[in-house]
Amino acid sequence: MKIPHLVYISSISGRDIGSAEELIRDERLFKHLWTEFILNPDLIRSLTSYADNNNIKDAITDALSWYLAFRWIFPDNPTLDELYKNGVIVPYRISNKVYRQKIRGFLKGLLYAGLC
Repeated sequence: MKIPHLVYISSISGRDIGSAEELIRDERLFKHLWTEFILNPDLIRSLTSYADNNNIKDAITDALSWYLAFRWIFPDNPTLDELYKNGVIVPYRISNKVYRQKIRGFLKGLLYAGLC
């Protein structure tokens, strides 16, 4: 399945990722998917057919949780807002442990997008 241009993950990989399967198979890139979801709302819409995949759902949950916690930094993301309002994805409170695990990737995404 073809996906829209990846904003952040393409810069990490150094090449364009053409399909969802290619992205899901590459473990190194997949761990940055949640940051890509925050920066690229169209990607969430294009991966709805993979919603039953727990790893995709976890990445969307991470994206929603961090998006809501740091909403003042990001431009509007109508896709994440819609998922939250409809109760499709339930965000979590970012604990210190999760914060320490994910902050580096989060900040790299912000820097790449020019948001800080």
